Amino acid sequence: MQSCRIVYILGYPIPVFNGWNKSGEFDASVTHLAKVRNVMRYLDSLNSASEDDLVLMIDGYDVVFQLPADVLIQRYFAVIGAANAKIAAHFGADSVDELVGDNSPRQTILFGPEKICYPLDWNRPGCWAIPEDIDIPVGAFGPDDGQLSHNLPRWLNSGTILGPVGDMKELFAATLEKIKATYDPIHEFSDSDQRYMSDVWGEQEFWRSVNRHNQYFHDDVNPKDIAPKGDPDQIIPTREAGQKTEFHIGIDYKSGLFQTRVGSDHVLEHLSFPNSVPDGIGLWASVSENPIESPNPQPYEIYLPTNVVSSLSRLLKPISHTLEADQHSIVSSLRLGTNLVTKNIYGLFHCIGEKTYLDDLWYRLWFQKHAKALLEARLESSKEDNKISDILIDGRKWVVAHGFPTASNSSVHSVGAWVDMDGQWLTWEELCEPYEGNLFGDKLE
Repeated sequence: MQSCRIVYILGYPIPVFNGWNKSGEFDASVTHLAKVRNVMRYLDSLNSASEDDLVLMIDGYDVVFQLPADVLIQRYFAVIGAANAKIAAHFGADSVDELVGDNSPRQTILFGPEKICYPLDWNRPGCWAIPEDIDIPVGAFGPDDGQLSHNLPRWLNSGTILGPVGDMKELFAATLEKIKATYDPIHEFSDSDQRYMSDVWGEQEFWRSVNRHNQYFHDDVNPKDIAPKGDPDQIIPTREAGQKTEFHIGIDYKSGLFQTRVGSDHVLEHLSFPNSVPDGIGLWASVSENPIESPNPQPYEIYLPTNVVSSLSRLLKPISHTLEADQHSIVSSLRLGTNLVTKNIYGLFHCIGEKTYLDDLWYRLWFQKHAKALLEARLESSKEDNKISDILIDGRKWVVAHGFPTASNSSVHSVGAWVDMDGQWLTWEELCEPYEGNLFGDKLE
């Protein structure tokens, strides 16, 4: 049922399956590196007018959507905006636009966070050369005692990525170069796409540190002297003159967009937001749990952002005749997956680890019991336009990049998916029909 998580309900474009029924080095059942190769082929197939389009890349088996596409796009620009302000300040500028050159730092690509460096090898740059200050205090997830669940989410997870097409091309090309240069077939994790991507990021962060040092000290420092002293086998990045080391990579540390499961179960809860703020639009929940083992816990509040309230209400409006109350009241009763530490109602959930967890999670998603009606309403509205949002986001109108085949109708059975850049259409019957009862019905005992 994993391939039938119906993201179209939430305003996302029709998905593109990269690597469907491919063979050899493009077969993901043979090697995880097929993910990098297939996405690179897809990105290369896009025309030059797509360079500023946003592309969302997710693992196909274990990522579940929760919030609408317009909210995710708004979150993206908010997160990279804050990150770029911090980068500019670190380099003594008012804006990253003042930082020029091929290796000028900025953030345009967001990866999901992880609480441990995987594959674990502290000699890799992707493990040791990364930022320590992530604007979350040490101990926020529990005592700083080395337990995985208490770690800060400081590392990169490659299962969820969002960024502009042009920069994503450069990132995936750099990852393929990293694979070519360092691939060792006898290495235990030679097959891990995350290993290579995180090292591209780690090297980026290392050279940012070197460049920042040079900005203030203006000396001919040996990069080895900047690296923290580690194992004799510690990999210290090297670069040739003119080599690109900046790929605009950042991590969604606070899980505004991407929530990774491993090590976070104790701080994740599906909350309802029954309390109204004075303006009558915003909603909030009171939290009294103490999952992080604070010595003197106090109740606190988590707010459901007004743009989330508005977006969910807009999705529910076309099926209001089927609801037992108005949209606003329904929204206040929905139970939404929330990170109790960062206080973010996350956009996507990445279920690393045990996968049967997803079969229960599907029935906890806020839209599941309305799924068929919402899907039919979405299909009907898509006849009129292909917009993602009625409002400007980052000063632009956002529309879906991939729609339906021209001959499709408004039946739920017209939903499907595209295959790579090949133009092949996978139908509902091929993907989802065997699971239709589970998708739209009550949980089967």
